Order: sequence, then structure tokens, then C-alpha cells
Amino acid sequence: MTSASYVYQEFQPMVREATPKPTPCLMSKRKNNQRDLALQALVTRFETSKEPGNTLFLSEEEFDELLIHYFNKHDFDRTLAVADLAISQHNFTPEFYKWKALIHKINLEEREALEALEKLSIYAPNDEESLMLRLEVLIHFEKRQEARFILDQLQSQVEGDEKHSLLAFFDGLLLMQTKRYDESWRAFVEAVRLDPFQEPALDELLNATEFEYLRTQLGNVLQQVLNQNPFNDLVWYYLGLWYDDKGADHKAMEAFANARSLQENPRYDLEYADKLFDLDQYQRALKVYGAYFDSQEAEESYETYMRVGRSYQMLGDIDKAKASFFRAVELDPNMYDTYQHLGECFVVEEKWGVAAYNYGRAVEQLNHTEDCWLGLALCQAAMNEAEEAETAFLQTLKMNDRYSEAVVAYAIFMVDCGREGEALNLMAASLERYQDAGLLYGTVALHLMCNKRQLALEYLNDALGNYYEDHDLLLDWYPELRNDAEVQAIFTLHRP
Repeated sequence: MTSASYVYQEFQPMVREATPKPTPCLMSKRKNNQRDLALQALVTRFETSKEPGNTLFLSEEEFDELLIHYFNKHDFDRTLAVADLAISQHNFTPEFYKWKALIHKINLEEREALEALEKLSIYAPNDEESLMLRLEVLIHFEKRQEARFILDQLQSQVEGDEKHSLLAFFDGLLLMQTKRYDESWRAFVEAVRLDPFQEPALDELLNATEFEYLRTQLGNVLQQVLNQNPFNDLVWYYLGLWYDDKGADHKAMEAFANARSLQENPRYDLEYADKLFDLDQYQRALKVYGAYFDSQEAEESYETYMRVGRSYQMLGDIDKAKASFFRAVELDPNMYDTYQHLGECFVVEEKWGVAAYNYGRAVEQLNHTEDCWLGLALCQAAMNEAEEAETAFLQTLKMNDRYSEAVVAYAIFMVDCGREGEALNLMAASLERYQDAGLLYGTVALHLMCNKRQLALEYLNDALGNYYEDHDLLLDWYPELRNDAEVQAIFTLHRP
């Protein structure tokens, strides 16, 4: 199929019906624990049943519990094994053929899925839920003619907006397969109109590449839904995702905040926290990341720990930043930026050796940037490892020969090594190739370091005339100038 992001979602009605109903609010914690223990005992019985001498017979309800348990864990091999055993003991129960067809569909086993559906049609020929599952599997394997026949049959048979919404969703998928994208879009919109909590349709509208040319309309579609019911947390969430794709960060943040205020949901927390991070609101972001990790459904990921670490780093809490970065490394040891940020943290602590080690790890990873080489060069220079630092500086400029910060840092390194002439030549050659604020102010600083004050002041006048708003760059390179009366007078002369 061209777009199959709904793989598990559209089957959830069946899972919900099979799932035991939520326990009443007054049910004691002890009874909940008893249920958990009973389920664990059932799982243990099943998993040891293949040992020699073990024979397992279960009721339909017990099989239901096992199927739901393994399905929710995405352990589809065991789910299928449970379904096969259930069918061997309860051959006339349609539910187990539904499970079997679903798992074969997820595993992309077309023949086995269709065979399970044939068995299902014998024991439940006109069952509405069975027909829905048949429709889903037929669409998934692009059996369009048969699927259209079932869809037409169901449209005249089912009642209720939610069921017609699901049929509109399937209609949209069929139309998408035949490249009738305008009609497909309208079918998905109709699905959302009939059931504004129809997430598979929302997902297609937001993410299907076939709808790229129609995507600008989605904001209006979602807003119309919210005008009718402003308490729909799911639509607020998707509106936030739509704004995020458009680069409207503040509107995305507001939409995620609204979704989060209406319903506790870890993914709402995560998107809201990420958007706070993007907007440099690190303290608030950390608070929301904390709420996310407090959820039992939270997933640990490299990206999230990176953002948590960067938040702590930007707030100056280096110990917590390092702890988060180390966890990110554990989750994905092949990402250069984790090592880069660890290097930055150790630089703050002036632990040059450990910082250099992490920058060294960074440049070993794919897609590393010139910043990693520059960090390594500066650390090696701080440890008086001149030869290694030289190599790292050259690697930096090989990646980007217009990286002004690196050009100036390399020139200062040369001055520290007693190579003033080479340093001045480097700056002059760079200025002949290009010019920006960083390079020009760096040239001023370098000439001051080389006791060429008159030439430095000439460059300063040029720099202030073109890049006055960036004059703090000079003070970053040469902080002593804050107390230099002549330089401060020149600043005043050029002030807009």
C-alpha cells in the first residue's frame, strides 16, 4: 500500500471489546494486584506448556487474556501461537480466527491471512466485525475489487457515525490505491467529520505523501472540528503537529498545551516539551519532560535524553546534563552530537583530556560536523598537544574553509606557537576570499595580539562600519578591550 500507518490502529475496536472492562474506581488495589498475579501465572503456564509432559487446556476467556497480553507487547509470534492453540481447542469460535487473520496481515503473510478469513466466513458469514476485518485485510493486500464489494455491503448494513467513519476511512484507502487523491482526501475528511476521534484518518491527512499538495487545507479542517467541540484533545494534538510541520512554533506549542490540558497522554507531554525546548524555554521543558518520564507509557529515546541534556546544559547544570548525555550514548552510541555536547560540558569544567576524548569519539561518527573537529583542536591546544591540535584545525577548515571561528582560533593557536607571520598571512588570505563579521573582528583581535595596534584599529573601523551590531565578537576574542579608552571611543563614534 502507498500509506499504511494505520496497521494496528484500525483493529483497536476489536481489541477494546475483547479487553476486560476497566475496574471500578472503588475496587481495591489488592484486587488489581490479584488480577496481575493471575495473568502472570497464566502467561507462565502457557510459556512452559511446550515442555515435555505439559498439556495446557484453557477457557476462551483465558485465551482472550493471553492474546491481548502478547498483542499489546507487540509479541506477534506468541500472539499467533496462542491463536493457533485456541483454535485447536475451540475450533468453532470466530474470535480466534480474527486474531489469526490480523497477525498474518501484520506479518505481511497474505495467503495465511486470507485462509484465516475463509475459515472465519464459515463460522461468522455475516458478522459485521468479521466483515470489517475482511475489508481491512483485503485493502491491505490491495484486493481492490473484492474490498469494494465488501465495503458496499457494509455501508448498507452498519449503523452509527463511528462505524460509517471507519468505512469512510477504508474508502479513502481504496481511492488512494487507485490514485484518486482528491476523492481520497474528501473521504478521510468525511471520516473525521463523522468521528473526530478517528485517528487513522487524521494520520493519513497529516502524513500521507500523496496529500502534500492538499496539506494546507488540513488546518481549516481541524479548526472546523474544534469549533464544534473545543474539548477534542486528539484534534488539538494533530493541529499542533500540523503547525509544527509549517514551522509555526508558538501556535504548535499552544495546540499541544491545549491537548495536554484536556487529557493526560505521554505523547502530548513529549510534543509539548519538545516544542518548549525548540523555543529555548528550557526550565519549562524540563518540567514537562519530567511529567513524560513519570508515565508508565514513556519510552526512552536518544532524542529525548539529548534534549533533556541540552536543557540542563543551557541552564548551567552540568552534572545533570552529563547524566542525560551518558544515557543518550547508552541508547544510541553512534550519534556524534552526544559526544560533542559531552565534550562541551567537560570543557566548562576544564577537564581537557576527557573533553578531547569525547570530541575524538564525535569525529569517529557519521555526519559529524566541523564543530567537533574544532572542539577537539581547542582541547588539544589547551593540553599543549601542538601536532595533534594542528591536524584537528586543518580537518576543521577542510570541512568548512569559511568557518570564521575556526580560522581565528587556528590563527591564535599559531600565535601561541610563535608563528605570528603564518597567523597574519592566514587572516589576510581568508579576507581575500570572503568577509563576515566573525572574520573581520577576529582579524582585529589577532593584530592586537601581535602588537600591530595601528593596523588593528584600521580593521576595527572597517568592521564597525559594516557589522556594528556584532561588535561584541571582538570583546569575546579580546576581553581586555572593555577597558581600552581608545577602542571604546571608536565604538561610540560608530554607534548608530
